[in-house]
Parts: sequence; structure tokens; C-alpha cells
Amino acid sequence: MSSPLIVGLDAGTSSVKACVFQVSGEPIRQAEAEVALSAPRAGWVDLDLDLYWQAVTKVFRRVTDGLGGMAGLGLSVTSPTTVLFTKDGRAVRPGIPYLDNRGFNEVADLSAALGGVPAFQDYVGNRPIPSTCSVGTVRWIKREEPESWERTAKIGFLNTFLAEKLTGELSVDPTTASYSGLVRVSMPDRWDERLTDLAGILVHRLPPIRSPYMCAGAVTKQAAGETGLPSGLPVAVGCADTAAAGFALGLKQRGDAFESAGTSDVLTFCLEEPEFHPAFLNRAHVLPGRWLAHGAMSTAGGAINWLRRQIFHELATPADLEREAEKSPPGANGVVFLPYLAGERSPIFDPAARGLWLGLRLGTERADLIRAVYEGVAFGLRQIYERAKARWGFELSCLPCVGGATQSRLGLQVRADVLGVTYKALAFQNAAAYGAALLGGIAGGVFQGPLDPNLPPLRSTVRIFTPRQRNRVVYDTLFSVFEGLYPRVKEAMHALP
Repeated sequence: MSSPLIVGLDAGTSSVKACVFQVSGEPIRQAEAEVALSAPRAGWVDLDLDLYWQAVTKVFRRVTDGLGGMAGLGLSVTSPTTVLFTKDGRAVRPGIPYLDNRGFNEVADLSAALGGVPAFQDYVGNRPIPSTCSVGTVRWIKREEPESWERTAKIGFLNTFLAEKLTGELSVDPTTASYSGLVRVSMPDRWDERLTDLAGILVHRLPPIRSPYMCAGAVTKQAAGETGLPSGLPVAVGCADTAAAGFALGLKQRGDAFESAGTSDVLTFCLEEPEFHPAFLNRAHVLPGRWLAHGAMSTAGGAINWLRRQIFHELATPADLEREAEKSPPGANGVVFLPYLAGERSPIFDPAARGLWLGLRLGTERADLIRAVYEGVAFGLRQIYERAKARWGFELSCLPCVGGATQSRLGLQVRADVLGVTYKALAFQNAAAYGAALLGGIAGGVFQGPLDPNLPPLRSTVRIFTPRQRNRVVYDTLFSVFEGLYPRVKEAMHALP
């Protein structure tokens, strides 16, 4: 008899990916479909859930065609994405992903009612911002779209939506609930009565919180017909994408870390106690009694893409961009770049921050400008790392790295040099999908829980980048400049239209 197969869905903001794996961890099929967000007004972002489900069914049909032996399915989702449901489980309106800011004032009001920003941070475990307090978005809908609220029976999230479409059951997991503003992150498996009362949300409107590896239900006949998945397949409710990737990489002990490098960039640390820091986005881990602290940069890879698409059109590919950047020496001949092209999250949390080149002279060349962007991203990551060292005493010797930016040799070498850490780029990029598949394997009985020693972590290292000490003095000096730059120009940035 052949060994069972496990399936993972990574549901992101720009694409959905379905992957099928052997229980040994070897991927055997993958499919991806793009999805689109809409921006009906400045600061607003909507997700058409009907079109999103069509993309999901498309990738499932591609990977399941003619394939049998599937034992379990797990979900990994971009988080938080707010979804409202009618009595019969239909979405009331488009989903609202974490990129949306319409709930900003509502979150500020909730923070003030709880005693202000420090009090909110201490009680909840996260900063009071829309991307970690999605109940602000719910309150905005309640006030501004009363017709939508009138139809709302349940409040949920993206994995709530996907699990309902697949199984007919509503649920959510602690990693996603951590960004709702309705749980204390230190106790993420239950809705907090003080927070629900403060927000004016009745608990019966919220789905049950289930462990990410718990079976949320089985694929219905209708869903099987739409997706090609076998009817009755166990479905794990899953978790947030960075938590799924951390689970796939085997983060278990205090100080275990990895970097997810893409359009945005997240440096994640595992905690054994809920000892949070305001420079991080904090959530429950898949593993009971563990938490994850995410240092999240908004436009790390996005700044590199911006260079090619908006500034230097003649450099047609990322490889062209890197070849040009390598003409400039470490330190970019004294040019420093702030990579705040869409505001910034960690560590400054300022949506009004702007990008900036400092140090331009008549002799500055194109290569200097480009290299400074690569280095600016690395300096931003070092800021996050330095705060982790100061708060928790973490010292990294090596750092696994997943995501599209692992294809950049220059980018990873500069990061290794700036942080003084050996980078290990992994060959398989869909770590979140693999983590989701492992959760599906637990739900389907293939594995005996999240601590099962037979769970195969993702360890396919493809390239290693060691720090070059000869560059350390240059980068230490420029990092000091980078650290002091934003505080000096913050007021000017905020005065810009």
C-alpha cells in the first residue's frame, strides 16, 4: 500500500497555492493562481471572496486531478482578513485584509477606552493598529454599513471562510485570533470577555477557537465537486501563514528563528513565555505553550521591485539590478536608504513614514543608489534583530530563510554581512503550504499531534551565506547613521502631502 498524501493550501493576498506532499515531506504537486485586491478608496482594501474561492478551486483541481490517497488537508492564510457571515454561512460582503486602514479610528477609540496605547499593549499583547486589531474593522462596518451588519450572524476570518466552504463548519484558530483584538495573546484559545464587552461584540457572533491541527470538519460532497478533493477528507482549520511556516521549519525552542523574505519581510522568533515587545507583532504559535514574535517590514522586497519597475526601467530583471548594484562597494559610497515606501511596521510603526536616499553627491552613480536599497533593507532587519537581542538576549548563529527573495544572492549576502549572521536559503519556497499540510496530516491521523517526532521539518538548504568580517566596520558605521535617520526626519515626513 502506498503511503498517504497530505495537502496544504497557502491562501495569500496576491496568490493562492496548493501543494501535495508525501508524508516524508517530499512535494509531488504544486499549483498557483493569482488573486486581486481592490481599493475602492484610499486606505481601503477589499477582497472579492467569490473570485477568491474560484482561485482556490482552480488550484485544488490542478493538484488533485487523477490523484488518490489523500489523508488530510490544512489551511494557511494571510492574517487577519475579516469576513462576515450570514445565518447560512455565506459571506455578507467582500473580505477586508490586514492592508486596510478604515478601522484606524475605531482601534484608537478602543485603545483609549482600555487606558491608552501602553495599557492596550500590556493587556492585549499587541499594538493597537488595524493589522493586529481587526475588531476595529468590524466596528467600522457596524457604524458605516448598517445594512451589512444587520445581515451578519457570525464574524470570522479567511480560514473561517475557507473551512466553511470546504466543510460547512465555522471556526478559527489561536494564531489568527491573536490579531483580532478580542483575545489576550497570552491566552489565545478563548475570547476575552473584557475585550468583547469593550468592543460591543457578543461572543455568540464569534466562531469557536480550535487548535490549528484540530479537524474542523470533512470535505462536503458539494465542495468535493467544486475542488476535486475527495468527499470526507479531514480538514484542519489551519493557521496564519507565518505561523504555518514556523511550524514547517521546526521552531520549538526559545530563540529559534527564521526569516520570510518576499515583498514584505518578517523576522520571526519563538518565545516560551508571553514576554512581548511593542516593536513586534505577537501571536500564538501552532505549538501549545509557545508564541511567535514577528518583526515585520512592509516593503523590503517591495523596495527592490520598485527600483526596477518605477525607477530603472532599463534593468529588466532582478539579475540585471543585482549586477548593477555590485558595481558599487559595500557602503554604497556613503549613500543610505530608508525603505519606507508604504509607511513601516517594525520597529517604528508609522504609516506616514516615507522612503529616502541620504548622501547624494555629484559623484553618486546609479549603482550606489541601487546597492543602498539592498543595504537599507538589511539595516531595517538589523534594527529588528537588535531589539530582539536587547529584549530577550537572542543571539543567532544561523538563520533559515524562505520566500521569493531567497533567489537574490546579493540581498542575502548583504543581510549576512549587516546582521553578522549566517543565512541559509531553503530550496523549497512554499513553507507555509507545507506547514498547513502537516496540520492536515495531524487532523487526518497521519501524525499524532504537533510534537510527533515523526513530523518531518523543512530543511532543504540550497545556499549558505556567511558574514564577511571585512565589511563589518563599514556596515556598523552606516547602521548607526540609519538608526538615527528616521527620528531626525519624522516631522518632515509627516508634513508632506
